[in-house]
Amino acid sequence: MDGEKKKGYWTYHRKKQLSYWLMVLPFLLGFLVIYLGIYLSSFRFSFETIRLLPEGGFQQIWVGLQNYRYILTEDPDFRNNLTASILEMALFMIFIVVFSLFIAVLLNRKMAGRGFFRAMFFIPVILATGFVAKADMHSMVMQSVMQGMEDSSAAAGATGMFSDWDVMRILWSLGLYAAPLSGFAAMAANRIIDIINQSGVQILIFLAGLQSISPAIYESADIDGATGWESFWLITFPMISPLILVNIVYTIIDSLTRPTNSIMIQVDDYRGLRDGMGVASAMAWTYFLVIIVLLAAATAITSLYVYYQQKD
Repeated sequence: MDGEKKKGYWTYHRKKQLSYWLMVLPFLLGFLVIYLGIYLSSFRFSFETIRLLPEGGFQQIWVGLQNYRYILTEDPDFRNNLTASILEMALFMIFIVVFSLFIAVLLNRKMAGRGFFRAMFFIPVILATGFVAKADMHSMVMQSVMQGMEDSSAAAGATGMFSDWDVMRILWSLGLYAAPLSGFAAMAANRIIDIINQSGVQILIFLAGLQSISPAIYESADIDGATGWESFWLITFPMISPLILVNIVYTIIDSLTRPTNSIMIQVDDYRGLRDGMGVASAMAWTYFLVIIVLLAAATAITSLYVYYQQKD
């Protein structure tokens, strides 16, 4: 009897593994057929100088690690942009994950117009991707809006309102070590629109996790006299902690690979230069390795606090 049960158990898990591989098979085939050759060429270009020839085509000159030495020791902007990108990502990752969880908990409650509000928080994701984003960025309306935002930002910078990192440096220089919390709040207030625009996917992921929690667990907690605050920290938060890890990973990748990211812009600028393809490739691969290290560190740290429900 035990042998038959064990045989059925392994058969079930083999079916699950097969379904996982079938799910990722289109991506694997697309990567191997389309993208692998491009990545290998880009990696080779990072060790070369690519010179465009007047008669057409290009010439590849092997320079070894010269491109990497240039971006790490000589380029005046790459290290500064890399540091700024990492700091901004780390800070706004916290804001985005906390905000997404807060909104997901609110949207999971029974209230009038719940479907409308869920759609409203996901609309920025649709508008910020694909053809819609390109059409908006090239429209006169979007250009005027962007110009107005730049003028407002310049005015705010001139008056010192919500000056992000300047606020933090001033507070620390004055010895107000508890006051950086107000600096964080100022940064969040200054970038609230960005936080909302970048939280749509995370909110949906948290909503899916919240709806998967059995109501019977909350009913048992109510019978035992648990408050709503206690139910959140003892039931909701542990149950959705795996999705917190998922959203952290997603937010890191999304923040560091946005077209508005300073490193992404710098790579595009070098790629547009006549002999800049090699340097651009070196920047891209260095940035890729940095992202991998950040993801590994974030996953290792967050996994220590993730609760995985055991199911027999």
